[in-house]
Amino acid sequence: MAQYRVNAPMLAISDESGDKRVTVTIPVGAVLHDATKPTTTLLGLVGVYWEGRHYSVSFRDLLKNAELVQNA
Repeated sequence: MAQYRVNAPMLAISDESGDKRVTVTIPVGAVLHDATKPTTTLLGLVGVYWEGRHYSVSFRDLLKNAELVQNA
């Protein structure tokens, strides 16, 4: 499973409950994990986990604002 360390604040979308979506900012230093099981990732985005919660992020933002720290 890939892990990424955030180097610059990054916007993400969280599924709260049902169809409610909340935009959050993932802070510098956060470690993100690939979503390897079926998730509610939004179309056109990448699914990641941060602190045990699922988020959808832009692939471009992930490449620009985070570095790969582990890839299994």
